[in-house]
Amino acid sequence: MVTLFAFIAISFYLASSFVQYTAIRQPSTHARKRVLSLGSVAIIFHGLAWFTPLFTQTMDLRFFHVGSLISLVISAIILISALRKPLESLFLGVFPMAVIIMSCNLAFNTQSQPIKQFDTGLMSHIILSIMAYSVLSIAAFQAVLLMVQDYQLKNKHMTGIMRVLPPLQTMDRLLFDMIGIGTLLLSLAIASGFLFLDDLFAQHLVHKTAFTLMAWAVYSALLLGHWRLGWRGNVASKWTLVATVLLILAFFGSKLVLEIILKR
Repeated sequence: MVTLFAFIAISFYLASSFVQYTAIRQPSTHARKRVLSLGSVAIIFHGLAWFTPLFTQTMDLRFFHVGSLISLVISAIILISALRKPLESLFLGVFPMAVIIMSCNLAFNTQSQPIKQFDTGLMSHIILSIMAYSVLSIAAFQAVLLMVQDYQLKNKHMTGIMRVLPPLQTMDRLLFDMIGIGTLLLSLAIASGFLFLDDLFAQHLVHKTAFTLMAWAVYSALLLGHWRLGWRGNVASKWTLVATVLLILAFFGSKLVLEIILKR
């Protein structure tokens, strides 16, 4: 059943992406509604595919399965935001990413770990961490779009997806909204880690802790610089990407080496 839900989600993600791509090349008054409808169905089945195993008291925290949850949260946040702002063009990056991760999760399916092994404190830390990573991933994607949009505006040559993006000021505000929310969630995740994990500086966790704290410091400095010094545009985008790389190294770097390369 989980596999069926996953294939349905992938199909609707691809359909929504295709409709959005077609709408960019040939604008249509009904395209936005179709994109949001197809995307909503995809996200519902994506959620069913991920959360159904929980009803059998199993929880998979391996590389691609966690990546699937992150892509689900990112897709859902972008879709909800798109209900109020013209952000559906972002689906061209977000939905194909979800398809790739879900496909890898199906291809590299592994045994799940029983959920009873996790206490409430640890689960809260995991959930906060995933939510923080998801929101800050959106911020990174937003930063890339902002850099390209700024470059094309300066060169007076808007092409492709850039022509349908919101104004630069709106994109900039959205970036700092995402960074602010993501940094708050990351702060809570770090705090819960210190509260509920035995030793965050143990040998197998020290690299995660170090990279996470470095990422948090960069995000916090960026927010402070925006508030006090007016940082925005390319400066903000570049530092957002630096912090995101640190966050990726903190989480996926270790899991990739241990589970995919070393097969532990």
